[in-house]
Amino acid sequence: MHLKTLTLRGFKSFASATKLELEPGITCVVGPNGSGKSNVVDALAWVMGEQGAKNLRGGKMEDVIFAGTVKKQALGRAEVALTIDNTDGALPIDYTEVTISRTLFRSGGSEYRVNGEPARLLDIQELLSDSGLGKEMHVIVGQGRLDAILHADPFERRGFIEEAAGVLKHRKRKEKALRKLTGLQTNLDRLSDLRSELARQLGPLGRQAKAAQRAQIVQAVLRDATARLLADDLVQTQARIAATTPDHDPAERRRAQEERVRLLDEEIGEAEAARRSFDTQTDAVHERRTTIAAQHTRAGALAQRAGDRVSMLRSAAEQQRPAGESPDALRGRAERFEAEHGEAESDAEQRRTTLADLTAEKEDVDARLAAAERELAAERARIAARMKHRAELASAVAVAQRTLAHAESAISSLEAESSGSDEQIERAEAAVAAARDRLTATEAGESSLDEDHTAAAKAVAGLEEERTALVDDRSACQAELVGLRAKAEGQRASSRLTAELTDLVDAGLPGLRGAVAQHLRIVPGCEVAVTAAIGTLSSAVLTEDRASALALLDYVGEEGLVDVLHPRAGASQSTAASSRSEAGQQASVRSAAPVPTAEAAPQPDATLPAASAVTASAPDLAEALAGLLTDITLAGSRDAALARLDEHPRETVIALDGTVYADGRAARAGSPEAGQIAARAALDETLAAMDEAETRISDLDERIAAFDEPLAAARERERTAMAALHESDAAIMAAGEELARATGELERLGARASATADSLTQAAKRREAAVAELEGARRAVADDEADGDDQDEPDTAVRDELADARVAMGERTVDARVGLRSAEDRVTFLADRIRSLRRQADQEEAARAQAARTAEARRRQADAAGEIARIAAAVAERVGVWQQEAEAALAERSGERRRLEEAVAGLRARRAEAADDLAKAADAEHEARLARERHLLHLEELERRAVDDVGLSAENLIEQFGPHLPVPVLDPRPGDGGAAAGQSAAAAQSDEADEVGEADEVPSQPYVRADVERTLAKAKKERSSIGQVNPLALEEFAALQERHDYLEKQITDVERTREELMGLVEDVDRHVQEVFESAFYDTQREFADIFSRVFPGGEGSLDLTDPYDMLTTGVEVSARPAGKRVKRLSLLSGGERSLVAVAMLVAIFKARPSPFYVMDEVEAALDDVNLSRLLTIFRELQETSQLIVITHQKRTMEIADALYGVTMHGDGISRVISQRLEARAGEADTPGDAETAESAARPAAVDA
Repeated sequence: MHLKTLTLRGFKSFASATKLELEPGITCVVGPNGSGKSNVVDALAWVMGEQGAKNLRGGKMEDVIFAGTVKKQALGRAEVALTIDNTDGALPIDYTEVTISRTLFRSGGSEYRVNGEPARLLDIQELLSDSGLGKEMHVIVGQGRLDAILHADPFERRGFIEEAAGVLKHRKRKEKALRKLTGLQTNLDRLSDLRSELARQLGPLGRQAKAAQRAQIVQAVLRDATARLLADDLVQTQARIAATTPDHDPAERRRAQEERVRLLDEEIGEAEAARRSFDTQTDAVHERRTTIAAQHTRAGALAQRAGDRVSMLRSAAEQQRPAGESPDALRGRAERFEAEHGEAESDAEQRRTTLADLTAEKEDVDARLAAAERELAAERARIAARMKHRAELASAVAVAQRTLAHAESAISSLEAESSGSDEQIERAEAAVAAARDRLTATEAGESSLDEDHTAAAKAVAGLEEERTALVDDRSACQAELVGLRAKAEGQRASSRLTAELTDLVDAGLPGLRGAVAQHLRIVPGCEVAVTAAIGTLSSAVLTEDRASALALLDYVGEEGLVDVLHPRAGASQSTAASSRSEAGQQASVRSAAPVPTAEAAPQPDATLPAASAVTASAPDLAEALAGLLTDITLAGSRDAALARLDEHPRETVIALDGTVYADGRAARAGSPEAGQIAARAALDETLAAMDEAETRISDLDERIAAFDEPLAAARERERTAMAALHESDAAIMAAGEELARATGELERLGARASATADSLTQAAKRREAAVAELEGARRAVADDEADGDDQDEPDTAVRDELADARVAMGERTVDARVGLRSAEDRVTFLADRIRSLRRQADQEEAARAQAARTAEARRRQADAAGEIARIAAAVAERVGVWQQEAEAALAERSGERRRLEEAVAGLRARRAEAADDLAKAADAEHEARLARERHLLHLEELERRAVDDVGLSAENLIEQFGPHLPVPVLDPRPGDGGAAAGQSAAAAQSDEADEVGEADEVPSQPYVRADVERTLAKAKKERSSIGQVNPLALEEFAALQERHDYLEKQITDVERTREELMGLVEDVDRHVQEVFESAFYDTQREFADIFSRVFPGGEGSLDLTDPYDMLTTGVEVSARPAGKRVKRLSLLSGGERSLVAVAMLVAIFKARPSPFYVMDEVEAALDDVNLSRLLTIFRELQETSQLIVITHQKRTMEIADALYGVTMHGDGISRVISQRLEARAGEADTPGDAETAESAARPAAVDA
């Protein structure tokens, strides 16, 4: 892989299309200062993706576009195209040539292309990185690169080695993974918070679900008892119907007639069966007669065919005779051919002898002819050498004449050029002095502008720092607000009312003020205890008056269970009006409710009056609470409760977990409303925190907005100062460029005058040498002509005679070969003919034996066919007798069938009479059944109840719940008991979920109607005591549990992803460590070798700052030239420091080679000795990589394979001249093919 072409259009000083053909070896770009040589280096870096304007020696990226000169307008775009030879496949793309182009428009747009197709910057960077060309472009060593290496810290030096080793892209992967880890941790924290919130909600909802499960069990018991009692009634009713005895006479008569009809049907069936049997036998006789007739016909035909075959076989046996030639005659002919075969073999042997003699004679003639050919070729070579020598002498004379002419022409041209040099030098010196004065005057005002810009920048930085701090505070508040909103959403789900209360509150009934729980405010931590204290009041609803309460009871109906609280009949009007104003104000209840007098729940060893832990927003509710909570105390623990009860036995003490302690009684209470009340309390705190966070965000927004105006003014002052500074810089740069241009012109004129004088001296020497060379060439021509040997062609008579003899011998040899081939073919033919005749004789003898055997076989077949004909005639006669007997039997069976048909007709008439009698008997039986219908009415009513009440038909009901079946014990719980209730509910839920096959495991007992009736009454009573339940609690609990499990799964997935990312980071670190370690030690080895060669006798090394941490260690450079003790780079001379930097770069290049390297005047500070050492290293790099060198050194140019000269005249237009060097020395002045390309250049982009 190497750079093939570089095309520039409108890039810096190259306005028109300029194409550079680059060689695989060393290409040098030369030219005077300010001509634009380094713009070629900038173009290479720019087209390969460089994004830093300063790295391209500009202030902004727009500076790479041609800005125009006095004689040429500015262009609207800059374009550079680089063609890379990819024959070796170093780039991962299926092309042998890859063209990368980059275009920048003055409007700001830009585009990249690869082989003409649009591409991204990332695509180009990844394409180049796989071949060792990193994003930092370490292969391009610009003018400031050496200084950067010298002043780099250890970590920056590590970066040089990492880029060459291709490690930077892996570091990018690690940084991306770490960013993902940060995001994952944030998501994990949010999921954990949400999981905790859901876990807190699962407790209250689980208790509601347990109550719903108990209600389901009671309902199942009710349904089972009802169904069994109804099934018992059905069985008893059916038994009574079956016991009823109606009149049996009509049924007996009907059955007698049915029996008579049945017997007649059987007789008719038997008669018809006999007739069908008779018909079957008749058909068999008819079929037998048909078969016998067919057999009689076949027997006659067989006798006829057997007679015909006897005649045919006997005729064929007589005609079988042998037809071929006899075997004896054939063997006689074979013996005659054997005699001819012996004569043919003798003739062939004689011809072989003759051919061998001719072949030997021909080989002798060939040997003599080859010797004659060699002698003739040697003579011709001698004559050609002599002619070539004469031509060379003539060419030398011509060359010497042309050289002399060129030398005289050069002398004339140089003398004319040197005549006007002095006057041009004087004008250039005056221009330099004027430019230096203008530069000094411009630089005088630069310091004050720098101070103004520094002050403005500090002011902007201070304001931005303060504003950034406020923005960070606002982001933190916003994040806190988002978390509070998510928390409030979960708390709202937990604080919702039960489904029944929600339906009542949302029904919109007149006078309804909402649920009691919505009007309460309880001290946090006391929710369960207060709910136990107020009992069913926590699930009640509030109304404005008694009429509204009664209307609510009518609304829910007899089946609904609801507790209603309304003001007493004697309440004041103000109280009633206050109650009416609060109806429907659920949103304002939270803020309007008084705050409880107690600040917190009691400590474990303390107590608290229950009335101080709760307040109500409605006066009538507050009055009811006061009455309920009298003599009730809340305790922080069981010990505190028992201690309080011992002191005040008449009080009721309730622990915070809901356990109620009274004199002689202890119970544990709990309800879903406790969890809802606690959730609403927590929701109030969360909403308050949300209000506070929103207030802080609003305040921060105002403070941030206050910074906009002063920050904009400060930035405007900074821009103004920067613009003034840029104008000053532009003026200084323009003056500096003018001074540099004038100085360069003066140096160029002085160098040209000196070069002209040197060239005149060299031209005079070349003319003298050309005169001497011309005289020597003319003398050599005269000496060769005096030799007198003018023979042009050697004698060929002997060669021609031998050639004719060889042709004659060849013809005789061919004739002998043809004769031998004919004799051999005759021998082969006779041998084949003898074998053929003998084989034919054997075949004829075998054929005659086979014909005799065939004739004998046919005679035997004819005798057998005659016997078959005799037997077939006898069979035909016998079968004819059988045919006559079968026809007589058919005539007798015809009369018998007519008799059977008459018997069947008589039976059918008798059966018709019996059917009439049966119809009369059925009508009598129907009349008797009408009397039994009234007994079935009660049974139908029971069946209707079975369908309506149980949802089963009578048969299914009896089958599943009949008195013959044992009664399962669905609720084995004995009465009350908190722990047993939960276990029974869980067991019931489990039983309902089991398969039908596991029903045998349920305990059962025999059916006793009185026991079932008691079970039904008990179940109805328990259903009334359970009260209202949330029928959706089970579904809500399952949904919430499913969501909790889903969050657990998500958290597991996030944690696994985090572990995978951490594994990826570890893999990248391990890979980076391995690659960097290998690259460093290779570079360290190469640096020691290179340093010892550029500093003979000196010592240089690369060392790690922290060898035990290969991921973060830096790289230190130690250099000690021969004869010195210092090792620090800062203590070395300028040339030594530059050489150390070059040695480090070359060490990196050799440790991790790249396809090409670009070096911009890296040897400018070196003397001849050090330059010679560096050029030796360049030649080594040339073996593996392509080198593009920007140089002023003549010795560097001498090692180049191709030269590009870049010039720029006063019009600011660069011109490029190319020169391919075919030889290293002695041909530097030989003119070659040159091409020039003009392009406009802007002054600011010219090398300074």
